[in-house]
Amino acid sequence: MKVKKSFVLYHDFRNWFSLLTDEELGRLLRAIFDYEMNKTLPENLNEKEQIAFLMVRDTLDRDREKYERVCNRNKENARVRWEKMKKYGIEIPAEEREKYE
Repeated sequence: MKVKKSFVLYHDFRNWFSLLTDEELGRLLRAIFDYEMNKTLPENLNEKEQIAFLMVRDTLDRDREKYERVCNRNKENARVRWEKMKKYGIEIPAEEREKYE
């Protein structure tokens, strides 16, 4: 599966983030990016930062699972469509196949 290029930070997070200092928020945002891009858990967060991270992490995990389900569904739909096209002798361009493989 392709690597995601983005993730969502929700407006609701602002309430949690408002309890942090600018320095704490900076560490938290770095931890969020590290987790989302590399799946690494933070080791240097204080208690407030850790609590905020855990709440955000749950949302990131749910969003990633939903994204993967949609990608898998789209991939399967493309495969079925290509099989039908192949049945009628229609060639699928290689660049289209590469998007979903």
